[in-house]
Amino acid sequence: MNPIRMAAVGTVTLALALYTIGTFREHSLRRATGAVRGFLTAGLFFDVVATALMIVASGGFEVTMHGWLGYSALLMMLVDVSLLWRHWSRLQLAPLPDGLHLYAKLAYAYWVIAYFTGAAMVMAARKAGS
Repeated sequence: MNPIRMAAVGTVTLALALYTIGTFREHSLRRATGAVRGFLTAGLFFDVVATALMIVASGGFEVTMHGWLGYSALLMMLVDVSLLWRHWSRLQLAPLPDGLHLYAKLAYAYWVIAYFTGAAMVMAARKAGS
């Protein structure tokens, strides 16, 4: 496997771990604590890095089903992190509104589906190529 693609896979898996920790903390606390914001922001950072590495590894920006899933999942997490930071900047540790709490869960679920769908698509392509 291409070293850049391997770095992308490792980086996106790190993003998955950080998103998971942040989302589960947010779910249990229903607040935008420093840990929640920190884990989700770090996850977003590594997600952006992984996306950039995948674009480089594939030779450029591609609009494929895998690409569309990944870009839209990244966008949903960007919106989630932005909304959490906005909530915190206005209301600090006040409980999250139900709509924001629901959006955070939906964005995370969509991202996880995109992650595993992408992994399955890559594995299927590798198997077809062998």
